[in-house]
Amino acid sequence: MQAHSRVGKGESCDNLTVARWGDLVLCEDNTRPRLVGIPPKGEIYHLGLNVGYKSELTGACFSPSGKTLFVNIQHKGLTLAITRPWKT
Repeated sequence: MQAHSRVGKGESCDNLTVARWGDLVLCEDNTRPRLVGIPPKGEIYHLGLNVGYKSELTGACFSPSGKTLFVNIQHKGLTLAITRPWKT
């Protein structure tokens, strides 16, 4: 399997967190760094793609309220705060 064929399939997970509703949120570390979610039934869905910097996404974690997902862009030293109507 070529490395690029694994992008977005949850096979290049560098780190992960568990959402309050039970899904896994993965930071994929590959040529197209992205965030993916995996619910208990296993269907992968895409949450975001890093298109602004050539650097991996790291350290995804939710705020204590579960309303904000924080993600870092490693080599730029940036932290993103992602809000949306998450499941709770």
